[in-house]
Amino acid sequence: MVKVYSFEACPWCVKVKKYLISKNIEFEVRDIELDVEAAKECQKISGDLTVPVTTVDGVNYVLGFDKAKLDAMLGI
Repeated sequence: MVKVYSFEACPWCVKVKKYLISKNIEFEVRDIELDVEAAKECQKISGDLTVPVTTVDGVNYVLGFDKAKLDAMLGI
């Protein structure tokens, strides 16, 4: 399952989510402002709370909005 760690007011987070929708990729949004556990998960994955963080396996991730890296990670 693809997870996007983000928060509502983040414009880059919105871009990642819109991009995934445009590619018909199902994903789960983990809001680091509203969910303490999501914030802990995000920090464990990337070592920081900078968002968006997109991951498929909870280990490898893409930081920010990088189409090429997202496509490579998602295999599209």
